[in-house]
Amino acid sequence: MDYKSPQPHKRQIMPLLLLVSMCLFGSVVLSSFKAETVAATNQVAGSVRQKLLQDLDALKKQAGVFTGSLRQFEQQQVRVEQVREAFYQLKHAYKKTEHLVEYLDPELAKSLNGAPIPKVAVEHQPYLALHFQEPTHVTFQPEGLQVLEELLFAEELAPGPQQEALLLAFRLEEKISLFNNNLRNQPLTDRQLLESLREQLVRAMTMGITGFDTPAAGHSLAYTATSLEPVLQTLRLYRENASGQVQARCSESVKLVQDAQAYLQQHPDFDSFNRLYFIRELADPAYASLTTLQHLLLQQTQVADLSKPVNDLSYSLFDDRFLQPAFYAKQDRSNANPELVMLGKVLFFDPVLSSNNQRSCASCHAPSKAFTDGQVRSLAFDAKGKTLRNSPTLLNAVYSTAYFWDGRAQYLQDQVPDVVNKAEELHGNYEQVTEKLQQSAEYRQLFKRAFKSQPENSVSTNTINRAIAAYVQSLVALNSPFDQYMRRQTNEYSEAAIRGANLFMGKAGCATCHFAPAFNGTVPPRFLESETEVLGVPATADLTNTTLDADAGRGGVIGAAAFQYSFKTPTVRNAALTAPYMHNGVFSTLGEIVDFYDAGGGAGIGLTVPNQTLPPSPLNLTTEEKQDLVVFMNSLMDTTATTSVPKRLPSFPKGSELNKRIVGGQY
Repeated sequence: MDYKSPQPHKRQIMPLLLLVSMCLFGSVVLSSFKAETVAATNQVAGSVRQKLLQDLDALKKQAGVFTGSLRQFEQQQVRVEQVREAFYQLKHAYKKTEHLVEYLDPELAKSLNGAPIPKVAVEHQPYLALHFQEPTHVTFQPEGLQVLEELLFAEELAPGPQQEALLLAFRLEEKISLFNNNLRNQPLTDRQLLESLREQLVRAMTMGITGFDTPAAGHSLAYTATSLEPVLQTLRLYRENASGQVQARCSESVKLVQDAQAYLQQHPDFDSFNRLYFIRELADPAYASLTTLQHLLLQQTQVADLSKPVNDLSYSLFDDRFLQPAFYAKQDRSNANPELVMLGKVLFFDPVLSSNNQRSCASCHAPSKAFTDGQVRSLAFDAKGKTLRNSPTLLNAVYSTAYFWDGRAQYLQDQVPDVVNKAEELHGNYEQVTEKLQQSAEYRQLFKRAFKSQPENSVSTNTINRAIAAYVQSLVALNSPFDQYMRRQTNEYSEAAIRGANLFMGKAGCATCHFAPAFNGTVPPRFLESETEVLGVPATADLTNTTLDADAGRGGVIGAAAFQYSFKTPTVRNAALTAPYMHNGVFSTLGEIVDFYDAGGGAGIGLTVPNQTLPPSPLNLTTEEKQDLVVFMNSLMDTTATTSVPKRLPSFPKGSELNKRIVGGQY
């Protein structure tokens, strides 16, 4: 009998035909979408590059006009008001190029529009070398538009400042020409273009509307509106070259950015501008739309890129995933390893790290106090003396590139050995600590689970530091009433808190150093650098009769004049739980802090602080405004990361004195 292939039943044929047809339809749709996407991106990058070159030419021309006005003023041919008007036009011309200049060459951008404070370049050395020799450094004087603004809008433009302004104007022209020439040989990709648009929205929300780069003349809202114009132009180009789904998304993005720009133009008064409305209702939705558009155009996979701080999959500045903790890790730059975090948590609360087995990391970073110690200065190891400074919060501490009050460590992992070894703190010794840990079968097992790739040598100085750093990295608390309101998860948010938030980001100037969303000193829109500031912190809380605190801060680590009395800008999240305030605990309430800033810092109250980075002029806040600021800061409370403490510690062999250890230590 001849063998015949069995005939498929009709019920088998129909699903097969359906599957084939679905695959064919899907490939047609996918091909159509790819063609649609290619059409949208083929011409846009080239057109934007050409427009940028034109805008740079216009910027260079306006820089020449400004330089000419300075010369004329020097010869008494024009009034200072005309020079200032030429400056306004120059700043607007820069804002039309800002998104791509800052994206493509951030270092050049700092010389065009950087903060008007000296820049200290420090030679990179191993962290521990800081304890034995001072790193070499070079100080560069500030230049660019912000420095010019402070000179031009002083009470009087005297001959000395005139000459300085003229020199800075020439330098500005040179830098613009340099960037212009370099760009002519540099292609522009769609990824660069789309990322620069999203960065510009973040810049507008965190820096533009706060007056970050307008230290003397104002006009920050008008400048921010101008900076959104190239965003609109680019989106319109994509819309013209797209169809279907991409075109619809482009249209949505255009409408949202248009509305944000219009709001800025219609509400030019800096003090009364409603920043929360602008961010929540206009700019943040525009950012979400741009994120979706980038995913469509670049056909990005839904996997976070952990090689940069900002999460491309996040749709809101106040999404708790907007910044990626893994980026800030020194070694373990991957999604959190639960076993590693658990080991770090146990070590954090275990006094076995100290020489007397009585003190732990939690001794100075108590969960009930938002991982601070509530001390003016922390209790020393001998339980009698005090350390030089107090313990800052560890909640959201991961979002930083500088640790300790003086910023001497770059990573959380580098913070651990300083604490373990320091005689005033844990007074420990890694050789003794590892020897103790090796005696515990439970600890050996915990280390093997956390470090599966090195089971035979899993207990070491490096693994201890990595585990504790991983735990601190996990202490993310970004679900405060403020965050929930900004994410539109609730409409319940008090009028006093709204007023306070607007003051914080506006008239009070707080957000020019405490940047959203972490409200610390890590600078947007890329969040790659954490600042220190010179505030002129007093030795006592009596602002009418005090002296400058003697602690040199970062100046004690890097001997640059610009760093004298400079301290890391901490987060104000959970500030209601982290009193007393400042490195020396000089202020016991948030109200006292607000009074200090309102007076203009140390220089404002009459102390000699020539390098103060905080403006010394008074803010002139009313009593109600000060109260509203405190209400806002209180609304940044989220203690969800502080509730879990180990119930017990790993055991040691029977009869060991180490089994008497107390979770968190005795003192």
